[in-house]
Amino acid sequence: MTINTGPIYGKQYIRYAETWEAPANNQAGAIGTVDVGELRAVSYATWAGPNYAAPGDAFNPAAAQATIVGINQAYMPFASVQPQTARQLTVATSGLLLVEQDPASPFTTPASLNAPLAINAAGQARLGGTAVTLDGTVPRIREVVTIGGRNLVLVSFA
Repeated sequence: MTINTGPIYGKQYIRYAETWEAPANNQAGAIGTVDVGELRAVSYATWAGPNYAAPGDAFNPAAAQATIVGINQAYMPFASVQPQTARQLTVATSGLLLVEQDPASPFTTPASLNAPLAINAAGQARLGGTAVTLDGTVPRIREVVTIGGRNLVLVSFA
């Protein structure tokens, strides 16, 4: 099995990444309903056990989490769709990291530059979302980019 730990696009620079597990079930107990999007923020999923991370929409009630553990680097499908898939996440925790934008909340340049990262419940960057911290630091937006038709923000993580 290969795990995507390298930079996905040339703009991204991963300084450090950790391996986490993705829970199969959400906090409400719905079986096989958690998927984790690529380039999205994840939080510590205490209900699943140690070393589990999930986006805020897996939490009960669904909410963007103010403290994140990092940015997931590769898509993790629903366990009900691909039960044979190892549920390991590569979560980047420092560097210049790309974060997918919420399509309903496009960023503008230069107004968004140096703004704190805020996310929605799915872990996407969102204007007016929940401001997040990682290890007590505030990630800051450095650039608004479109790569391959995907709207992303480049975020500086200490």
